[in-house]
Amino acid sequence: MIPVERQRTILRVLAEQGTASIPDLVDLLGVSHMTVRRDIAALEGQGRVASVSGGVTQPSRLALDDSHAVKAGLHTAEKQAIAARAASLVGPGELVFLDAGTTTLAVAEELASRDDLVFVTNDLVIARVLAERSSCELYLTAGQVDRANLSTEGDFVVEAIGRFNIDTAFLSTPAFDSRGTSIQSTAKRVVKDAIVEHAGRTYLVTDSSKYGRVMAHRSVPLSRIDALITDGGLSVSAREALAAAGTTVHLVLT
Repeated sequence: MIPVERQRTILRVLAEQGTASIPDLVDLLGVSHMTVRRDIAALEGQGRVASVSGGVTQPSRLALDDSHAVKAGLHTAEKQAIAARAASLVGPGELVFLDAGTTTLAVAEELASRDDLVFVTNDLVIARVLAERSSCELYLTAGQVDRANLSTEGDFVVEAIGRFNIDTAFLSTPAFDSRGTSIQSTAKRVVKDAIVEHAGRTYLVTDSSKYGRVMAHRSVPLSRIDALITDGGLSVSAREALAAAGTTVHLVLT
């Protein structure tokens, strides 16, 4: 069976079952584990499947991101470990952009004790935390307010970001795969694009549960980030797909 036929078979199985284990696909296709993993990586690169621990599934399509209140209580240990690693990458005297999100909020909390940085953010909660806990210079980008996520978005935010020479940016996302991130609105997408455009270094900080999710709008390709910082829950297949795409991954233990 040639690769195209094997990949069609994998897609058919997922359409029928939703998920499939690698051993089951090995038996079904009569090929090696490595061959199955290569086929999965090829399909994942097209955004047609998503790797999970021990197997593969259909991408999970999301219409809306969870609210800030919901996200704040999810994967807290993973976020704290990711934040500790992220904070260690910030050098002295840097201007740091913190994208809106609860993982980036954890990064802000890790950096709050520093007295040598400049912070810029579009997240209302991050701005409040840093205003209360940090003595560093702090800027909040004004724009349309997303009440559910307690952040600002849209063209006014893009304009504000363009006024800064950002040394290090920490980017958040509700969904990503081996191709890159995705988002639910163009108002958020333009902000993500502006962050990457104006940053010397960009790190995507997100817990592994976001991998394999897809939203309506393609956002930042992983080729535009310097590294992904995530937790050890990322499946082996997902790690292989990201490595094949040339993405540097920092895995943290929780």
